[in-house]
Amino acid sequence: MSVIKKFFVLLGNYLPPKINIFFYKLGGVNLGKVWIGNMCYLDTKYPNNITIEDEVCLSFGVKLITHFDPEESIKFHKIKKYNKKILIKKGTFIGPGTIILPGVTIEKNCFVRAGSVVSKSLVENSIVEGNPAKIIGIMNTRTSKIINHINKKNII
Repeated sequence: MSVIKKFFVLLGNYLPPKINIFFYKLGGVNLGKVWIGNMCYLDTKYPNNITIEDEVCLSFGVKLITHFDPEESIKFHKIKKYNKKILIKKGTFIGPGTIILPGVTIEKNCFVRAGSVVSKSLVENSIVEGNPAKIIGIMNTRTSKIINHINKKNII
């Protein structure tokens, strides 16, 4: 990944909605028609590991982390570094302040409540909250249609 692409993603992390998407795409993030709110952080080291499909809304302050690298700080204990993909599928809403960790796939029409830490993949139509995120319900067709209708209003 070139330094320039990483710089574009870094810029996107500090720019307001709509403008940020342009820079994320230049940096190699795979984006459909999405809304990414203010002060979100998309991993600058491996931005090409992030895929976000259409009709997804990332609220204020969401963080997508695709790698783990403790080698520079922990010298005396061998801890393996890694990077993994994050995939967020169509029609999903990610609430403010949520953190999504490496290797997570969020299936279609999920609803992640504010402040959640998603460390494991979610099944379709899940409603989750907490640290770590736990399923608190399964969305029915009516509920997911309401959320998708709201999301469509905020898409570029």
